[in-house]
Amino acid sequence: MPVGTRAGHLVVEALLAQGLDRYTCVPGESFLPVLDAIVDHGDRAEMIVCRHESPAAHMAEAYGKLTGRPGVCFVTRGPGALHAAIGVHTADQDATPLLLFVGQIARKDRGRGAFQEFNSHEVFGSMAKWVATIDEAARIPETIARAVRIATSGRPGPVVIELPEDMLYDTVEDAVIPVVAALSTSVGADVVQQVEAELRAAQRPLIVLGRGGWGAPQSEGIREFAEANSIPVVAAWRCQDHIDNDSRIYIGHLSLSTEPDLVRTLEESDLILAIGGHFGDVETGGYELLAPGAHRRVIHFAVDGFDLDRYVHADFAVQADSAAAVDALAPLRVDGARWEERTARARAAYIERSTPAPDDELGTMIAGLSAALPADAVVTNGAGNYAVWVHRFHRYRQYGTQLAPANGAMSYGLPAGIMAAALDGTRPTIVFGGDGCFLMSSMELATVAALGVPVVMVVVNNSSFGTIRMHQEREFPGRQSATTLGNPDFAALARAHGIPGATVRTAEEFRREFAEAVGSGAPRLIEIVTDVARISPTRRITEQGLV
Repeated sequence: MPVGTRAGHLVVEALLAQGLDRYTCVPGESFLPVLDAIVDHGDRAEMIVCRHESPAAHMAEAYGKLTGRPGVCFVTRGPGALHAAIGVHTADQDATPLLLFVGQIARKDRGRGAFQEFNSHEVFGSMAKWVATIDEAARIPETIARAVRIATSGRPGPVVIELPEDMLYDTVEDAVIPVVAALSTSVGADVVQQVEAELRAAQRPLIVLGRGGWGAPQSEGIREFAEANSIPVVAAWRCQDHIDNDSRIYIGHLSLSTEPDLVRTLEESDLILAIGGHFGDVETGGYELLAPGAHRRVIHFAVDGFDLDRYVHADFAVQADSAAAVDALAPLRVDGARWEERTARARAAYIERSTPAPDDELGTMIAGLSAALPADAVVTNGAGNYAVWVHRFHRYRQYGTQLAPANGAMSYGLPAGIMAAALDGTRPTIVFGGDGCFLMSSMELATVAALGVPVVMVVVNNSSFGTIRMHQEREFPGRQSATTLGNPDFAALARAHGIPGATVRTAEEFRREFAEAVGSGAPRLIEIVTDVARISPTRRITEQGLV
């Protein structure tokens, strides 16, 4: 490190030392020295400039999901940081490593109500694993190293670091940058023996896969383990890519509207082997399923004790990430013949419910899209009823192909898709968004155009906040209020950014446009016009209400 390194340059040097070389931002005057450092380190570091801090934070969060390393986002104080707060919340609920750097007011101006002054510690304290302020430039390397450790250890999550504007102009002599060492975890032989004993005593076992410590090897390992022992596998909320959906032991995922047959399979299970995640309200149907009882045993491998015994009691609990759990369990073999027929029935039920009805145009479109895409294609989405079709009819076949926010953040799909394509533009990246969801980040069409990333954006337009309309029709039938949307021509909006756009209404129109879009190797947008009356694959809005 050269003598007299400016603090802004030291921030970038410290990030590069940890292997973090891709950042997002909306530029602000509060961190100009960091932006200046990119000029000197542009051959090693890339800054993706966004149009709004919310997508910038979500892009960084998607980086964390895809790589297992912290995504890095820079925003300015006050409004910029508060816009980015949604990304911090997503990283917290999705257990994703994220570093959010906030350019702050000068140290000497604190407490005076300076322009855009706010307290990061109070604002982010309930969401972030750690909130820190670097007042001394010499402490930049140690703070960033610790932030990486905290963001990636145990249950991954977000860290927020304040960078006072005047501090970034300070200089540091002879800085030493520590590199975070890998933290190893292991599962002992005694744990494997206990799992084996529990499986041998079970009649109706079930594996539940949740977030935390996953990667392609673990996805393949759990598939081999489950297939060898004929144990059915379900994915937790938006963890469908944790196992190949084409495997004979995959039987579906737990969602906001888990199908009755899958609920029965879950409830009748006498042994739950949970790997990763926690049992939240989505997985338990509003904390009604999997109630503690003498008829069921629960084994839970959790990355952090914080995720244990949150409603579902663990009879046998192990603190280990999913990688360590799967590596230890992979060689284990038991006689699964006594439950093999049950697994086959559950798989057949999954195949039936993941096949669209003949009159379901949107379902047919997504099923056709799924069949046409290679196994490594990335599919992203935000929140809204359109996502029910995506999760029901698309089959995820490799780990790292599903980018969907567990916290239900609207607007997530487009920024996540941009990051996925920026990391690897050789595999197709499909962005799904509802009309309400997509418009919340549609300013990033400009970013798509600037980067030229080959994302195919699919906007499902039913001129409604569909999820809220569905709940509204259930609670107050026929009394629609505040859910009808007036929308732009989405295809024309794309063309205004120099991106080809098309509008379709039928499955055949979509098939043609989608094939051309994927084959183009360039960004495209396809708007699907649908009827709000078909509010989900299984529900309709009629004059009598929701049926």
